[in-house]
Amino acid sequence: MKRVSELITTDTARNFADGDVITIKAGTGVGKSYWVKNILYLIAKENNEKILFLIHRVNCVDQFKDEIIKDKKTDVIDIRTYQKLESLYNNQKKIFDFSEYKYIVCDEFHYFMSDAAYNKTTDISLNLILTQDDKVKIFMSATGDYMKGYINEIKKIKTIDYELPIKFDFIKNLTFFNKDETLEKFIEEAIRKGDKSIFFIQSATKAYNLYKKYKKYCLFNCGKSDKHYKYVDVEKIDNMLKNERFDKLILITTTCMDAGVNINDEEVKHIVCDVKDLGVLIQCIGRKRIQSENDKIYLYIKTITNKQLGGMKRQLNTKIDKAKYLKTHTVKEYIEQYPRQNDYNNIVYSDTVEEDDKSTHKVNELMYFKCLVDGATIDTMLAYKQYGYCKYLANLLGFIDDEGYFNYRLIDEDYKKKTLEEYLNNAIGKKLYKNDQHELAKTANIKRNGKLLKSAEALNSCFKEERIPFIIDNNDKNIDWTRKLEDGTENPYRGKKYWMIYKLVFS
Repeated sequence: MKRVSELITTDTARNFADGDVITIKAGTGVGKSYWVKNILYLIAKENNEKILFLIHRVNCVDQFKDEIIKDKKTDVIDIRTYQKLESLYNNQKKIFDFSEYKYIVCDEFHYFMSDAAYNKTTDISLNLILTQDDKVKIFMSATGDYMKGYINEIKKIKTIDYELPIKFDFIKNLTFFNKDETLEKFIEEAIRKGDKSIFFIQSATKAYNLYKKYKKYCLFNCGKSDKHYKYVDVEKIDNMLKNERFDKLILITTTCMDAGVNINDEEVKHIVCDVKDLGVLIQCIGRKRIQSENDKIYLYIKTITNKQLGGMKRQLNTKIDKAKYLKTHTVKEYIEQYPRQNDYNNIVYSDTVEEDDKSTHKVNELMYFKCLVDGATIDTMLAYKQYGYCKYLANLLGFIDDEGYFNYRLIDEDYKKKTLEEYLNNAIGKKLYKNDQHELAKTANIKRNGKLLKSAEALNSCFKEERIPFIIDNNDKNIDWTRKLEDGTENPYRGKKYWMIYKLVFS
């Protein structure tokens, strides 16, 4: 596996010039941080220069600081959080002093966009960094494509881009699930089998309640600002960060561990994600560091239905309504359109211009762009039609074969599929008339736009898509002309059209 230090050599890095904006796209475990702490460190030290290393999670700060202190590199590298820059600007009206640094390294820079879904100040730290024209600015992430697009297209800043292909071949099986109750089944199965697992759960309340039920077997973690943090065993979490492994059977954590934290433990075989943001989800998967070609994981993701996706798209459109209006109208027209109304989504905000003491309104372009990106992603998912979210992620993670078939499981659909296949198997050789056809459609329970699919053509198409090994023969010649039944009575279906079921063998 190629590493970042091979992609960006010492000679290459020495040629970085003031004002350069560098992006590094590379997966987890290929040495992004190593490159900063070794290659860039040596170049900076040679020239008596300093590096500002910016991180977005406190857990990462603690882990990286320990490494920097241990390696005796605090003379060149300073570690801060993005939130520190934002807080200083917001609360004290001060701009962070960048003057002593030659290099500004933005680790996991997807933060600016992923956290913009709920953090209205990510654009502050980003803008402060981008305006440092006499610095070399380095942005690193495995999931920074949309942020790079924002920098290029919205901020109109050219970047020098380096990329290592990201592979997900360490995922052995991909499984989706629908219900919260399934989380408990996963834990109970892990306990029964002794399987070491990590659960990433977006909701701290849900994560804590799950932990509380299985406390004997679990370690719990969440962000320091969360009300549930009082239940975190800080000493055990600190040991986990230092040792890069945990002693309990199951780790239940929020997305406070979505980046920068390493788990080097081949015993961890299962990762369960109940996380909506795709970039964050991918980051969560990467917390487990792969030790060898045989070190694989079983991945379980909570799905989002097409109906839920549609609702999310409507919410996004509503969320940007005010901003969209302001972008094409004057502030006066905006105020007339939305009198005495605040934008509770914080995409439109008031800004005081000190020189004439007048207040105006502005659009948080980063939050606005985030909504547009999320909306476009949902459109792509819905274009897959049934199970759009599952198919989108399966394609992203490489779980699609050369013939276009998706190789994933949907746990809560497995029972339904098994029941359908049993029904079809029992129907082989039987003539299915109108009532039977309706019963088959109800058993299949396949819907499009909320309507039950009833035609043989539609059902066959779905059987093929889901690799259900049956086909319905709906030939126009399938008309029953039998006069008498075996018991000698009149055939009530004489002259009626019927279906026949055949079993297929997939190669």
